Amino acid sequence: MTIGARIEPDLAPRIEVRPAGPADIPAIRRLFAGLSADSARRRFQTGQPTPGLLAAAAGFGPGTRCLVALDPEAPGRVVGEARYVLLEPDLAELAITVADRYQGRGLGRVLLAGLVDQARAAGIGYLRSVVLMSNTAMLRLLAHYGCAQVTTADEISVVTVDIAARGGMPGWPGAARGRRVLVEQRGWFADEQTIRLAADGADVRRCQGPNQRAGRTCPLLTTGQCALAEQAQEIICLLPDGDAESAAVAAAHRRLWPERLAR
Repeated sequence: MTIGARIEPDLAPRIEVRPAGPADIPAIRRLFAGLSADSARRRFQTGQPTPGLLAAAAGFGPGTRCLVALDPEAPGRVVGEARYVLLEPDLAELAITVADRYQGRGLGRVLLAGLVDQARAAGIGYLRSVVLMSNTAMLRLLAHYGCAQVTTADEISVVTVDIAARGGMPGWPGAARGRRVLVEQRGWFADEQTIRLAADGADVRRCQGPNQRAGRTCPLLTTGQCALAEQAQEIICLLPDGDAESAAVAAAHRRLWPERLAR
């Protein structure tokens, strides 16, 4: 797989990222087993993983696609792995693992881009990730794709987010479980109104809106399209007053979907 300038220049000519198969399972298990305690907790959301968990995580069940990155200094040694597992016909759950010594060098970004390409080619529209709130590196990776928060709670340690394999903001994969409500609000923690909506059966998606300092744009402002807003039956905009980007988003909602805005 050609990775070009998406990774640090010293690795770009030598790193190899390719699709994985059953023959790679032992090397993937060694990658998992060699993670530091912090990295293992971010990947498995638990303490030191058991041998059984490592074996299950490295295996290939139905609907699994996997990429591996190979160590340029030791051919055959896996230093990065990314996979998705199909949950529904149009939705798959993703996970990414990078060996400690290669973290912060762009390899996770390359693996995620490759996984998104694989999902798109397979006709999968949405990729979902369950991420520890402390795993800021993963959250930043997903934010580059325009992620929507699926989980809604006031006190959370784990957040579930969706990205769209086809680009842009993700909407609601499959059939919505209830009234589709988009809440635009900075931060990961929901307010009481949003929690009450979810408790009452609404299918809530949360978007943090544009933030230039965080490198987060709004497709509604840049391309004129946002699947979240287009598919929502109700829009609640709680973005900060006095922010020019947030004001532009609110104005676009009023212009395009005034009947959907919460009163």
